[in-house]
Amino acid sequence: MSTLAERVAEIGAAAAAHADHWEVLGVDRVDTVVEVGSGVPDAVRSAHEAALCLRVHRAGRVGTVTTTGPEDAGALVRHAVRSAAYGPPASPPARPSPAPGRSPAAEPAGDGEGGAARAVRRLAEGLGALQSAVGLTMHGTVSRTEQTVHRMAPEGHQEGRDCFFHVSALAEGAGTSGIQLPWNGWTRSAALPAGLASWLSTAAGWAGLPVLDAPSREHDVLLAPAAVHALLTPLVTALSGTAAVSGRSFAAGGLGVPLLHTSISLRDHPSPPAAGDEEGTEGLAWPGSDDDGVPCAPLTLIDSGVPARLYHSHRTAVACGDVPTGHGFRGNALRRTMLRPITPVLNGATLSAEDSETGRFDDLLGGVRDGVLIESLMGGQQRGGLSPIVEGRIRLGFLIRHGRVAGVLHPCAVALDLREVLGARFLGLTEHRWAVSRIWSGRMPFVLASAGGGRA
Repeated sequence: MSTLAERVAEIGAAAAAHADHWEVLGVDRVDTVVEVGSGVPDAVRSAHEAALCLRVHRAGRVGTVTTTGPEDAGALVRHAVRSAAYGPPASPPARPSPAPGRSPAAEPAGDGEGGAARAVRRLAEGLGALQSAVGLTMHGTVSRTEQTVHRMAPEGHQEGRDCFFHVSALAEGAGTSGIQLPWNGWTRSAALPAGLASWLSTAAGWAGLPVLDAPSREHDVLLAPAAVHALLTPLVTALSGTAAVSGRSFAAGGLGVPLLHTSISLRDHPSPPAAGDEEGTEGLAWPGSDDDGVPCAPLTLIDSGVPARLYHSHRTAVACGDVPTGHGFRGNALRRTMLRPITPVLNGATLSAEDSETGRFDDLLGGVRDGVLIESLMGGQQRGGLSPIVEGRIRLGFLIRHGRVAGVLHPCAVALDLREVLGARFLGLTEHRWAVSRIWSGRMPFVLASAGGGRA
């Protein structure tokens, strides 16, 4: 048993003598990081963090204490009990996981501290080599995360482990347009995803294009994965238990009512640890349960264009009179943050469209006669789940003419109604998806919407 596991067990034993109900969450995480500037890797840095959170129910109220220090179990329990005297009312304990114990561990991405440093360095050097290969100035960060999570409650002890690489790259063009193309992805192997080189090679030809205004007439809209993520954020927010409890959801009262194109589905589901694709975004393991102890399981949020379910933590499910869905986390499943409360979070959402998926980005681009490609948006999340309309500014976009990118768009205001883009105007999306993560995480495709009405 690891040192952290022993501390979790010790704290649990001490809490059992002073609380009506108790839960201990412990996280042990090692991050190995290399930054790349102008194609040159920096030194390898490593950081280790061990954090604990104790939550107790006492006299109908909840007390919580977190620590990264060496406090003894008795002191932590006393702090939590004092906190409960002024804490919020306690909800009934979550339904325990039917199979407490140890979750299957991911295969290590690099063996030991020295192996981790060498693997991260090798990935960083590969990112720097792309600079000469594609002709764009490369910046970015390569990190390897190994995380072990222990959760203990009266029903038993659970342990989950995961280990993966994260690549965050930014390619800058030297032309007058000054384009900046971001790319994010995950992988279990110490090799750059093939999709990164392919995407940057395509974008390198756009660096010297003229800066143009967006067309004033009606035009097709091609959304990159980051923009699709921004477009879906109001809906994802509206389907969370947090928005439903606060009365700030445009979708909570419309479950079962058609909203999007009949081919579109949105699912949150785990990926088998052995799975992988060339973008490197498959294979991130889900924990066996969330931080409330509720088992994690696949959940369909949008089924054939119809909002089907809300996703919940234990607290929001109790408030809504619903069933917890296993989405309650401090931070998210990939990176726990002990100082954050447990809230509903999507960790592996995938957008799909039956009979409407095509090959790659080039296939969608070639079908656009007159349109725009929106790579990223700014300010699209300001309304949260109150409205299906995303209002923001195009951070980076391109003008499309006759199936080719013809220029870089001036930053401009934009309003996109997801009910139109993913509804009447929807034409198709790519079968290949990229990792996206901001507010919620998942794998998103490129999406094409027509100028006027799309397919019924």
